[in-house]
Amino acid sequence: MSQRNIALGLHVSRNTVSKVVAAYKSADIPSEMFNAIDDDELHRKLYPNEVPSISAKMPDYCYVHKELLKPGVTLRLLWEEYTSSCRSTGQLCIQYSQFCKLYRDYADRHHLTMHIRHKPGDKMMVDWAGKCLQLHNPETGTVSKAYIFVPGFS
Repeated sequence: MSQRNIALGLHVSRNTVSKVVAAYKSADIPSEMFNAIDDDELHRKLYPNEVPSISAKMPDYCYVHKELLKPGVTLRLLWEEYTSSCRSTGQLCIQYSQFCKLYRDYADRHHLTMHIRHKPGDKMMVDWAGKCLQLHNPETGTVSKAYIFVPGFS
């Protein structure tokens, strides 16, 4: 595969691919070794003079996606749970904006969204806004459920 095709496939610049290829050639790593070592070890072999950086604990986006299916669960709530877990174990964590971006990337990569095809203006979409509210009748003392929905037109 050409370096240009590799760059296009990985969505990186050709210069990045060129630098990795140059590092590989100068490191003289046997090809059978690639399957035997992890990414961190490979990075150390390709860039031996580079100071290792401290990396943040990455969230489990499979868990995040399953939790988001539950009512009342938001990305903000899951991020707070994640940061609390990191703090309790003394690990670094990523910020909320990166947490959300990486979740969107995860959802795109795993095709976790559903696109509904329809003619524009042909249908009205309805989305329920959270949990049911309770309405209390002061005269009778009865409690009724109130469903709030947000109409969307396309």
